[in-house]
Amino acid sequence: MTLRQTPFATANQGFTIMEVALASTVLALTLVGMIGVVESGSQMLDLSRKQTIASQILHGEIDQLRLQSWQTISGYTSANVASTTFGYGASTSLTTGNDTFFAIYNTMYPNAQRIFTLTRTVACIQPSANPNLNSTGIHYSTPPLLLQVTFTITWNGVTGRPYSRTATTFVGFNGIYQIFQRS
Repeated sequence: MTLRQTPFATANQGFTIMEVALASTVLALTLVGMIGVVESGSQMLDLSRKQTIASQILHGEIDQLRLQSWQTISGYTSANVASTTFGYGASTSLTTGNDTFFAIYNTMYPNAQRIFTLTRTVACIQPSANPNLNSTGIHYSTPPLLLQVTFTITWNGVTGRPYSRTATTFVGFNGIYQIFQRS
């Protein structure tokens, strides 16, 4: 019995230049798409990492605030505001030089102060500010009884887009407080 050869078995097989060009184009488009996916993934990872760090800093600041005495908290004012308003409502930039927790966190994560900007705003809720100054030029006739302390942290992502997170707590003269966090 003899085997019969078919024309397909004896013909020279290969790819035409058109097939090679089409395959190269498909490969190039696939690689470009993959690079875009990797870039997008790294941006999301960076944002996620920085959001986690920002949340840790905010929670740490709130916890440190809980450890402070009422005299310390009610004394948080801004030097940029006239003494007639006691500095309530003004924001204070927190750095490693004027904030203990931020300094400690910066030792564990050395780029924290370079990446993040942290501010603290203290507003007097009780008593309400009197829009008319009294004879001494002070808006408040009695010492504060309830303060709202808000920490805001901001940073830029790898694309340059700005992000921020805020944590707010109410601190009372008798120690009653709640925490609200908004993203």
